[in-house]
Amino acid sequence: HTDHGLPYANIVALNEHGAILHYHHKPAPRPDESRSFLIDAGGSEAGYGSDITRSYARDPGLFADLIGQMDELQQGLVAEVRAGLDYRELHLQCHHRLGGILQRSGIVNMSAEAQVERGVTSVFFPHGLGHFLGLQVHDVGGFQRDDRGGDIPKPAGHPYLRLTRTLEPGHVVTIEPGLYFIPMLLARLRDSADAANV
Repeated sequence: HTDHGLPYANIVALNEHGAILHYHHKPAPRPDESRSFLIDAGGSEAGYGSDITRSYARDPGLFADLIGQMDELQQGLVAEVRAGLDYRELHLQCHHRLGGILQRSGIVNMSAEAQVERGVTSVFFPHGLGHFLGLQVHDVGGFQRDDRGGDIPKPAGHPYLRLTRTLEPGHVVTIEPGLYFIPMLLARLRDSADAANV
């Protein structure tokens, strides 16, 4: 991207299309009824990119309540960000808090701890919590052990986490918890030993 352009193609989705991760290049006619709206967009300043995603519900109800709880989750995680924090721990903390949301909302009948241990939260949150933000939207060095290289491993069961480092002063990161109801992933859950609890 340039210092005057968008850092990535905006993602705008209505209704069920919001459940498709990185909903790019999928033109579709506008639905007769818009029940939900997702926007994933960013701007550029001095060559640096930004990345923010928000969802909105048209009507009150469970979906709107879930969006509100996810906003609170995101802001709570943002408040935890500081130098010296192992980002992997923040990612796992997000899964535990999401498990609480799923349990309180009646979507999953398991403790948050059991959901994380058995990989249930990963069905609803199949990506990492966030990433470095800089000259690239997904900036480099998220796994780098030190200035000589090497990798810091991802937590077991979390292959899509893009940042495994301990945060330092000057690091800029995104905090992007998600809650998805993706038919393919839900089908796998329905075929698992945990199906009766979801």
